[in-house]
Amino acid sequence: MARRTRSFWRHSTGKERLHEYRGVKNGCGDIWNADLHLRCAGSGSANTVASQLAAGGHRTLLCRKSKSISDPICADLVDRLEVCSPGEYEICIQEQIAPEKIVVSGVNKTYESMKRILSYSKGAGIYTIESEEHAKILRTLAEKNQMPLSVLIRLSSGNQFGVDAETFLRLAKEIQESPYLTLAGVHYYAGTQKRQSKLEKELDTLTAFAKTFEEETGTVLNELEYGAGMKVSYFINDSEKDQRESEPEPQIQALAEKLRTCAYGKKTIELGRFLVSMSGYYLTRVMDVKRTAQPGFLILDGGIHQINYYGWMMGMKQPEIEVLAEKDGDEELFHLCGSLCTVNDVLARDVALHDPQKGDVICFKRCGAYAATEGMAMFLSRELPQVLICKTDGKIEKLRDQMETYLFHVSATT
Repeated sequence: MARRTRSFWRHSTGKERLHEYRGVKNGCGDIWNADLHLRCAGSGSANTVASQLAAGGHRTLLCRKSKSISDPICADLVDRLEVCSPGEYEICIQEQIAPEKIVVSGVNKTYESMKRILSYSKGAGIYTIESEEHAKILRTLAEKNQMPLSVLIRLSSGNQFGVDAETFLRLAKEIQESPYLTLAGVHYYAGTQKRQSKLEKELDTLTAFAKTFEEETGTVLNELEYGAGMKVSYFINDSEKDQRESEPEPQIQALAEKLRTCAYGKKTIELGRFLVSMSGYYLTRVMDVKRTAQPGFLILDGGIHQINYYGWMMGMKQPEIEVLAEKDGDEELFHLCGSLCTVNDVLARDVALHDPQKGDVICFKRCGAYAATEGMAMFLSRELPQVLICKTDGKIEKLRDQMETYLFHVSATT
């Protein structure tokens, strides 16, 4: 039987779904975990993006990062899912996602983790190489199992991800000499919330790199897997410029136009946050109303351990919020605070509300991407560390084993 929960997550296709929860007397405590319905931002959304990006006669694919229990639904709407950790791949295994749809990325690949992944995929899918160590691991496993693998080399933007141009050329030569590895092309991702000017500059750089590579090696880099990192506006007090630059249609049209001049024949665009950020809602219940100061304080049963927005700290920026109850009366200002015993647990400041009461359900919007997993403990479904204690006699005692977190992101019906 599913466990009852108070604050909880909901992904949906539209605002009308929220009205199912208006007037819930006992707040989210009466809603079951098993009742979480997760949907992508609507199949029309993904299909529209795909059609607009299919520019210049080139096939443009969509790729979404694998993060949560929405993956089996989103998998039907996109061409690929990118996983960045063994835990994220385990989610895909549990949800029976076809391995040929999966791009295995991530800066930390080990022999054992890749052995596990290849035992499931049988070589299907695409694998990124972000270092010489990655190339060695994949080459060794491919040769040992006589298993052909299609790989992308990740080109670095100057951060810890990927390799520089010189190393890229050397690894490409080694791959060409391998009987089991095939170089499909380039993987590139340099961050999120990018302005259009940065995106265009990156694509110009990648086009120039492809031409240089062909001149020096005689080989055409056919495929580009590109993390566009397009902008999303999360907060109602974002500047007019940020809100204007975050409008989806102009961004899609500008990207499609730029892709027409991109040197690669096959382009896969990674759009995680941009595709699903608007599709999620976080509902939490008011547990206490305190008017001992101005503004007052609402104590919620959730908190910053359950929700996070990109660029959000101590409620200094206000996300879009709605109280799921009909209210009259004058507006009052409140700080919305969670249940943690830290002054940092503030979800929003100076929110104008009509007569909030204990038991009211408050909805935080635009939570479809990362908001539940952006916290470092849950990010990318990496495992939690084991906990050891050193006693006074010098002996070490283990208090907790290393703990997997991907299980928290697998649907209850799996």
